[in-house]
Amino acid sequence: MIALFTTYFLVFYILIPGVIFRFASSLFVRLKLFQRTRTQEATFAVSVALIPFALAFAGVWYAPIMRHYPFQVAEGTFAQRRLDYRRVTAILTSGDVSRQLAGGASAENVAATNANWTALNHVLRRQARFLTWYYASIAFEGVLFGLLASKYGDWQTSDKRSPALLRAYTWLARKFILPNISEWHMLLTTFNLARRADYFIAADILQNDSNLYKGRVADYFIDADGKLTGILLQDVYRFERQEYEAAKLKVPEIRPFPSDPYWIAIPSANFYIPQGSVSNLNLRFAPRANETLSSLAGKVLQEENIEADDVSIASDDGAESARNTPDVYS
Repeated sequence: MIALFTTYFLVFYILIPGVIFRFASSLFVRLKLFQRTRTQEATFAVSVALIPFALAFAGVWYAPIMRHYPFQVAEGTFAQRRLDYRRVTAILTSGDVSRQLAGGASAENVAATNANWTALNHVLRRQARFLTWYYASIAFEGVLFGLLASKYGDWQTSDKRSPALLRAYTWLARKFILPNISEWHMLLTTFNLARRADYFIAADILQNDSNLYKGRVADYFIDADGKLTGILLQDVYRFERQEYEAAKLKVPEIRPFPSDPYWIAIPSANFYIPQGSVSNLNLRFAPRANETLSSLAGKVLQEENIEADDVSIASDDGAESARNTPDVYS
């Protein structure tokens, strides 16, 4: 029974809270590790559970609603509570549990058995009520962590925050938030940008066979150790290196030689590149559409008191390739 009790404690008080925290925070950001060793898992779960545990413990003792709901039970006096837990402890440490709960023919044994069942019922209800508020606090902490992490780009690029508040958030982010977020999430998403910024992550990927691709990062995949296993691209182009080198030799006087005509669009909605075939990876921010540049130009003109109707945005028609594959990622 002691082994069973220890397993119950580890599962319900350490492992499950860690799972709840990861699930709640992963709704906003991707954590660094999803699968840890038992020691890492226990350390992580204890660290994230300390404050929720203290809040739930104080709440079930002093908060009016948390003291009675859910799983109502006749609380009685403090001495009666202690007696209930003493009885349950005696049952769990007993070598013969059936004897403690089955009773006997005598009236004394029946009374003792009834008292044991009553104490067990009270303790189970109290534990269920505590775990309910404990898990709710863990979930709230996970959501709060995810929200604070998702605001990182907004806070780093905003000039409307008070300096003291910004310094406090930056310290919190560097000490607690960023060390627990996957590095690939920070690199392959717009985590570092304000959410209002209309940009996406563009990737140039050189494979081991010297093929060069570029496209918009749609998703990425990591293994249980947090290592990158592959990248999913959309709007993919492949660079025709041999044709480019041959054309560049024909007109050596043109420097730099334009490369746009030699990017060939790949007719695929999704293009997966496994990590094992990646020789070099280059990432950059790119505007989602020309409207981003137009809106930025309009804002600048408005600040300068210039009528937008009097100004047109020029496009580089010379970059239009014979194959109609302009570089939309530059």
